[in-house]
Amino acid sequence: MYKAVVFFDLDQTLLNDEKQVPPENVKALKALEANDVLPVIATGRSYYELADIMAATGIRSAITANGGDVFLNGEHIFQSVIGEPQLVRFLNATAAQDIQVAMYSSEASALTGYDQLTTDNYAQVHQTPPPINPKYYQEAALSLLLIFLPWNQTGDQLGKQFIQDFPELTFYRNSHFSFDVVNHGISKGSGMSILLNQPALRGVPTYAFGDGYNDIPLLQAADTGIAMGNAYSKVAAIADYQTDDYRKNGIPNALAHFNLI
Repeated sequence: MYKAVVFFDLDQTLLNDEKQVPPENVKALKALEANDVLPVIATGRSYYELADIMAATGIRSAITANGGDVFLNGEHIFQSVIGEPQLVRFLNATAAQDIQVAMYSSEASALTGYDQLTTDNYAQVHQTPPPINPKYYQEAALSLLLIFLPWNQTGDQLGKQFIQDFPELTFYRNSHFSFDVVNHGISKGSGMSILLNQPALRGVPTYAFGDGYNDIPLLQAADTGIAMGNAYSKVAAIADYQTDDYRKNGIPNALAHFNLI
């Protein structure tokens, strides 16, 4: 039986600037498991993107696609598939304005096209851009989209218009280059609820680490929400505790503070 469950965002939380799990965090994760605490990744990324991180850490449970997919010990227990009518309407609207979109299943992804925003986005996360396949939505069950809009006045205005025009979807500003898009009501917090409804995890204390806007539902859903020292002010404001910066042992320090390691 698990004594607790701890959820970890990735970028600027569990990962360093090279998008690797630093040795101090790997050591902390191993100590958690030795103490019968279940570590869970909670990310906007898709499951297939986590292979190297899972191999480095031994973590096998994850909330991915901002809650669109949930995995427990490697088993895919939940998926929120974006419906084809919504996808077609969304892709037609973005194409009409020459806005690029990335489409994600739990196994692969594809882009509608390349531009500077797509190039910059994948460079930031140290990934090769997905291939171009505008019809990928016809081949796979999609739980996540990225709409590439810059984090400036023009991009934010366009984002607000898409949010207004697509109330059946939820938008998270998750980088300087894009919004994450999932079904309405889906979040890392909803993914946590689904995971915790599994018999082995019911009633187990929960902790969650994050720094970004899409982490707010996660931190609010946890018994103890922990903002990184580098978190946005709105994230820190809703947290129960703020630890140190991700570059300054923020995760090990907080786990020790709560006697989890």
